Parts: sequence; C-alpha cells; structure tokens
Amino acid sequence: PRPVDHASMSRLVVFLMLASLVGLVMTNRISLSSLDPRSVGTTFEDRQVIRTSNQVEARFSRVGSIDETYMLFGGDARQRPNQLTHAHLAGLPMRYARQIASQYPDFHRCKSPGAAQAQRFLEPTNFVAADRSTRATLVHALDLFEDRLREGGDRTCIRIRGSELSMDSARAIEDDQDLSSQLIPAYSKSRIVLAEEASIEDCQALMR
Repeated sequence: PRPVDHASMSRLVVFLMLASLVGLVMTNRISLSSLDPRSVGTTFEDRQVIRTSNQVEARFSRVGSIDETYMLFGGDARQRPNQLTHAHLAGLPMRYARQIASQYPDFHRCKSPGAAQAQRFLEPTNFVAADRSTRATLVHALDLFEDRLREGGDRTCIRIRGSELSMDSARAIEDDQDLSSQLIPAYSKSRIVLAEEASIEDCQALMR
C-alpha cells in the first residue's frame, strides 16, 4: 500500500469532481469531438497558455516558474471529455524526501514511522502538458509508478520544468458561451502547472 493522507485524497477527489463537472456543464450543449492526435491541445500566445480539450477552451496566465523533482505517491492520467489538464500527480519534492530519508530510509513504506511525515509534504498538482513528448512522459511515469508499486520495486521520480498557471477565462467553442464563472472558481481550488519539460529520474541516485 502507498501512504496517502486525507488532505491529499481530498485534493484528488476535487480533481476528479472537476473532470465530472466539466462534462456536466457541457451536457446537451457541446458535441464532443476528438482532438487532433498529433496535438495535445496546448498553444501559446505571449505569456498566455491556451488549452483546448474537445469543445472547451481555457486561457491561463503564467504566474511563476518551476523546476522541481518529485517522488511519486500516486496520480491519474486518464483523459475525460473536455478535461483541461492532462495529468494529476501526488508528488513529494526531493528536498523533503532527502530530509525524511536521513532519519527514516524506508519512509515510502506504509509501516515506516516516516510515512506520516512524507504525507504532510505531498504536493498534489494538476499538469497541462506543453507537447506530446511531455504528456507521454507524465503518463509513462504513472505507469511505471503503478508497476513498481505492485512489484515492490524502486520508487519513481520525475523532474518537471515549466510554469505555475492561473486560469483567466474559459468558453464553450461551439457557441462561444462564457464558462469562466463556472470553471475559474473550480480550478482555483487546485494547483495547476504547465509541464514544458519532463524526465523520469533515478530516485536512488537523487537520495544520495
């Protein structure tokens, strides 16, 4: 079993509810269509990031840069209709992982006394992928995490470089209906990051 605290679970529930909310908002109003398979629906205009998913378009502003490596403790990369983010990761920043490991080397295991400390520092984050390569890395990292968890293998770490995002507006493309009042408050409840680069890292090497 993997350690996930109640706060992290609550944030994950919020994320899943957001996905359902978007689908409900569009019911009987938007005809769903598949994205161009060559694209992940992310484009850029100056400092703005535009994310198009099926028939919903959202505009985000970059509000800060990020370059962080996380030890994964869970997540979700399934794509749902009109979902504006590509993946949700529950990650422990490596600076905390090293601190906890110095006292509890087995902290990532449920029975370790260090597990509770790790839970307090988890950072559940929603990611918008900048391109296909970055999206593929996010998905692969979660697949690898699940495989290793089942087999009792090593932890999975991922480095993310990009920008923190804040949603500015959202609309239904088909009829140009403004959805900002519905989606901005919902998405403001969770952290959103544009993943411009992503790479899977060796956790053991990072812990030394």
